[in-house]
Amino acid sequence: MDKNDSFKIMKNTKLLVFDVVEFSKNFPKGEAVLKKNLQEELFNLVKLLNSYIVNKGSARIKEKHVKDFIVSLSMVDFYFEYLYLNKIISFKKYKALVDDVITIRKLAYGVLKNEKELS
Repeated sequence: MDKNDSFKIMKNTKLLVFDVVEFSKNFPKGEAVLKKNLQEELFNLVKLLNSYIVNKGSARIKEKHVKDFIVSLSMVDFYFEYLYLNKIISFKKYKALVDDVITIRKLAYGVLKNEKELS
């Protein structure tokens, strides 16, 4: 992955994190655990990307970080679906969030493909 790709995926991920943290301030009090878990999963995305970027060694380890990132992103996608189905967010917000997740997922699979080609 070149620096431009890592910048795109990190930039898009951070924008998603900032957006969700901001609107999650308005979650119902009964959803405090959901809010906490969602935010932890989002921050984990950034951590996994940083682990990938910083790791200059084994291609196998770098690939593992990207795969873990994709799994974590799938969990975030599930949380968004839950929020929509339980009427915590509107369909418009849900659609925007899912579009962001799809963009990030495409970038992540591109990174994974490049890692496999390089190894």
